[in-house]
Amino acid sequence: MKVLVIGGGPAGMAAAVSAKEHGAGEVLLLERHSYLGGVLPQCIHNGFGTQLYERDYTGGEYAWLWKEKTEKAGVKLLLSTTVLGIEKLERDGSSGETPEGWRARCVSASSGAREITADAVIIATGCRERTLPQMLIPGSRPAGVFTAGAAQLMMNLKNYLPGKSAVILGSGDIGLIMARRMTLEGIRVKLILGQEATGLARNIVQCVEDYAIPMRYGWTLVSTHGYGRLKGVSVAPFDKDGQPDLSRKEYIPCDTLLVAAGLIPELEVCGDYRPGQDAGLFICGNAGFVHDLADHVTCEALETGRQAALYASGGKVKPDVGPDSSDGGFLPELTGKRGNMICTVCPKGCVMQVKSEPFSVKGNQCEKGQAFARQELENPKRVLTAVVKTDSDKAPVLSVRTDKAIDKSRLLPAMKAIKKVKVSGPVVPGQVVTKNIADTGADLIATWYIEE
Repeated sequence: MKVLVIGGGPAGMAAAVSAKEHGAGEVLLLERHSYLGGVLPQCIHNGFGTQLYERDYTGGEYAWLWKEKTEKAGVKLLLSTTVLGIEKLERDGSSGETPEGWRARCVSASSGAREITADAVIIATGCRERTLPQMLIPGSRPAGVFTAGAAQLMMNLKNYLPGKSAVILGSGDIGLIMARRMTLEGIRVKLILGQEATGLARNIVQCVEDYAIPMRYGWTLVSTHGYGRLKGVSVAPFDKDGQPDLSRKEYIPCDTLLVAAGLIPELEVCGDYRPGQDAGLFICGNAGFVHDLADHVTCEALETGRQAALYASGGKVKPDVGPDSSDGGFLPELTGKRGNMICTVCPKGCVMQVKSEPFSVKGNQCEKGQAFARQELENPKRVLTAVVKTDSDKAPVLSVRTDKAIDKSRLLPAMKAIKKVKVSGPVVPGQVVTKNIADTGADLIATWYIEE
């Protein structure tokens, strides 16, 4: 009774833990990186775990939480291992509807090529980003054009700045989060382009409005300029037919373009097989469809792990193990609603009508909204997330955050102080890096780890 999980991000870890807890004799998790967590370690911002745990974790903290759960559950791990493909093992004389099992072909630097068999396979490989050439946008292809995730990895794990001035194509969460991240590091974000408001309300407020970053809805990129290095981009609004109106085209000088224009599920490992159609092959997380929150990924993966364990033991499974939609009912519907404040305590993003004299709040779905509104009126505060330098060759930076929200007016002074901090390993999440950073009254704590 063996379950094989491909992918060690939040979906893979949750599915593996669930399969083990629901009776799978052996659960083996394969991950191509040398660490668990998938993309989470480079997501140094907070906002993870608010639905499942009612706590505001960063990506690294959420990954560490599930790493410990995975190890405690007894899941076997093969890290730095890339799966090349899977194939169904047919029973002798059968029609193929009920396979003998599955075989995965994989390779790693330490053990070379090998084959692994299992009764059930869970695909938790996540997504890759849509690139500029895939969008068929004309222009040269100079240095300075990055996907948002690539720039995020450069800044948050490798300690490189992508440029000095930037335009961001895409108004989803990753584009908004990177706009704030670059602004805090001194990069001038000249414009965010988006066909509509697709990011969570909390990110629109905390990543764009807090820093007065220009955003244009209904505009898109129409061409890039420059050869050795990007010199600028041309942008234009959509016309009534949904096509760029080139008669209103504008040129914006910049040396960096971030493309945050959608994700594509990574399913090449499946070949011609289809999860949900081929017995014993399951899928969860963003490999199935793009979820808005890691919490939703985790919930779906927990059910998928249970179903895979049930199948491996000879039980029956439901044809559909995932939720009906990715938003889980938590996305705010801003269109047609009037309010002067959006609550950012959780991803619900309640649109509230707030009066200061006398104080009153309408539109909040819980008491936290009222407390948030009062705080915003009197002295708005934010948790600051960033990275500090290390003396480790393998990990040149370490992600950190303030252990509590600080005055919004103190964010930039705190960033200046953070840039002077340097740490030595070993460090674990939650460890205090600097006390009372920039006299804010908040300690700076690690949100990822450094080995000796």
